[in-house]
Amino acid sequence: MDPQVSRIIIVALVFGAIAISMLGMAWASRPRRAPGRGASTDSDERLMRMENAIDAIAIEVERIAEAQRFTAKLMSDRLAALPDQRSGAGVITPH
Repeated sequence: MDPQVSRIIIVALVFGAIAISMLGMAWASRPRRAPGRGASTDSDERLMRMENAIDAIAIEVERIAEAQRFTAKLMSDRLAALPDQRSGAGVITPH
């Protein structure tokens, strides 16, 4: 066999081996998807965490609103129990 043909075959085999190994590494590092599903598991987990956080925020906002309603009722009751300032009851007038 001609030495130049041998060199060409060796170079082709080396470049082929490099190309195949690079394709194998790219294939191994690609993100995995669950079989038969469109979205990845990471996205599903992230959406579930976001949904739980939004539910927790909604509960806290409702608690704040309830506390504000309670405080407003207490203040309203307290104002109703005070003597009427316009009628002069409880006000000391100079003689």
